[in-house]
Amino acid sequence: MPSQTFFNLNQAKKERIMEAAIDEMSMHSYEYINLANIIRDAGIPRGSFYQYFEDKNDLCNYFYRYIGEKKMAFFGNLFLPSHDIPLLERFKLIYLKGFEFAKAYPKLMKAGQKMIGSEYYQKSDFVKGAMKQAIILYQNYIEVDQKKGRIRKDVDSHILASFLLEFMNKVTLDAFLKDDIDYKEIEKAVNGLLDILKKGIDVHV
Repeated sequence: MPSQTFFNLNQAKKERIMEAAIDEMSMHSYEYINLANIIRDAGIPRGSFYQYFEDKNDLCNYFYRYIGEKKMAFFGNLFLPSHDIPLLERFKLIYLKGFEFAKAYPKLMKAGQKMIGSEYYQKSDFVKGAMKQAIILYQNYIEVDQKKGRIRKDVDSHILASFLLEFMNKVTLDAFLKDDIDYKEIEKAVNGLLDILKKGIDVHV
């Protein structure tokens, strides 16, 4: 995490530093991020950077949290377990809202794609921990629905949570990598998945 010195900066300066970091991250994968470019574009002394962050890894971990904070504000109550909504409806709304977020913050999402695409970063303990937390969150949604009789009790909540997140990450990433996002095709894809989940693949006579 950044030092308290970073958090004590005024908001404009913090945003300037993050904008410089996002610009660099949107052009290069984790392995090729150049801190000198970020320091130059942010207009801060090199020594000041190291008062704010320990190293590149510290900055990138904070970037991951930075995206999370932006998403939480953008998505409203969709992630809150206390928001009583069936799992599949919640999944669809979160999924589609993700593309609205991408449209609102294109450079931020491009930087996120570069980060996710880095094999080194994917293997980091931070990212593994974040994915684990996401799976736990979705397991909670599933288990609440199981108690309410919306999902069969014999469904393995961990497997279903992992599957939904893998689908979201894979299909979303592929769509974001295209120059023009076809929102109708995206909604068609998620509706198709939810229809399969609801009805299964067996032929029912």
